[in-house]
Amino acid sequence: MAKRKERPAPPPARRIVAVSPDDGAAIDLKQPELAAMLAWLVPGLGHLYQGRTRKGAISMGVVTVIFLLGIWLGSGRVVYASWRQDDTRWWFVPQAGIGMVAIPAVIQSMAINGPSREPFWLSGWLAPPLHDGQLVSRRYAERLVQQDSYLEEGDFFDRPPYRQFRADQISMWHHELGRFFELGTLYTVVAGMLNLLLIYDAWAGPMHPPKDKHKKKSDEPADEDQQAAAESNANQPG
Repeated sequence: MAKRKERPAPPPARRIVAVSPDDGAAIDLKQPELAAMLAWLVPGLGHLYQGRTRKGAISMGVVTVIFLLGIWLGSGRVVYASWRQDDTRWWFVPQAGIGMVAIPAVIQSMAINGPSREPFWLSGWLAPPLHDGQLVSRRYAERLVQQDSYLEEGDFFDRPPYRQFRADQISMWHHELGRFFELGTLYTVVAGMLNLLLIYDAWAGPMHPPKDKHKKKSDEPADEDQQAAAESNANQPG
């Protein structure tokens, strides 16, 4: 009987190890792509997955606090996705460095501009502001009038089966919040950009400071002169 061929052993799981610039300890990055994805979704989560507990906890606390502070300053209205010609929200690009709000904001924008003409969450959380002439569902228009003191029933006209908005909501937000709209935007942008650095750190490991391998040429002759003087003194009779 022919001998049965043994199956080759499966290749070992890919492991990427980085070196800590502090103490030279090895850091197991595990699956860097997954760690980077987790770090994008929630700040610090990728580092916790890699076992870098202290760095992950600090990153999660700092970035989340900065981002939530911006949300609070802007009354929850400074993070939204809009690609309209008259209101392209470029600030959303760095804000999208935090996936836990970037994904819902994109969903809200797509939903309110879709066939339903209302955001996925009727509360309007992370939904873009309405512009003049925009069609929305009746129940969303009624909810906005109830929640927003700046909006009135007369701001919506009947366009069955929808209601047509006849004002500029982003101007209302700026008038209501004043400088806090810009401050809230700034804080959320800074938090998103900080998290981009954390994403890179989770993917590639900590960065190392450059080493100065080249000595100054002016130091070399001085060292040779000192050595020659020492040898000369040693050869002189006592």
